[in-house]
Amino acid sequence: MDSWWEIASVFLLSTVKFVFGAVPMALGLGFSFFEAVFVTTLGGITGSTIFVLLSGKIVDYLKKRRAEKLAKGEIKPKKAFTKKNKIIVWVKMRFGLLGIAFLTPFLLSIPLGCFLAVRYFDGKQRILIYMFTSVLFWSVSISSFKLLFNDSL
Repeated sequence: MDSWWEIASVFLLSTVKFVFGAVPMALGLGFSFFEAVFVTTLGGITGSTIFVLLSGKIVDYLKKRRAEKLAKGEIKPKKAFTKKNKIIVWVKMRFGLLGIAFLTPFLLSIPLGCFLAVRYFDGKQRILIYMFTSVLFWSVSISSFKLLFNDSL
């Protein structure tokens, strides 16, 4: 690694956009396999921690605000079985927290995945463990391309 700016930029990008942002950037900047895994995993873990804690505060605030509006009569109670609720329940029951955590670094951004996990599942420690494991898995998996295709990178 040549510059602290490169390390900082990969780290910061890892906190929000992981597989299609930070890992390719690290490899493109010439990080070794272990450097790329270390910096991107550390960034992803930091981002997951920040966004799980921040999402908890946001979810609590939205629940409190909704309860206040319901008490004042400003909004109507939610319908029990809307199409949106059915889809959310289907995804939650079919894939669970493990599915959301697995897909977060790859398809979803870390902030969105953390928000969904906190919104629909209990236990921030368990959410963080799943997110950390997923970040490490994807970092090692994508960085492995550096080892497999060293000549072309």
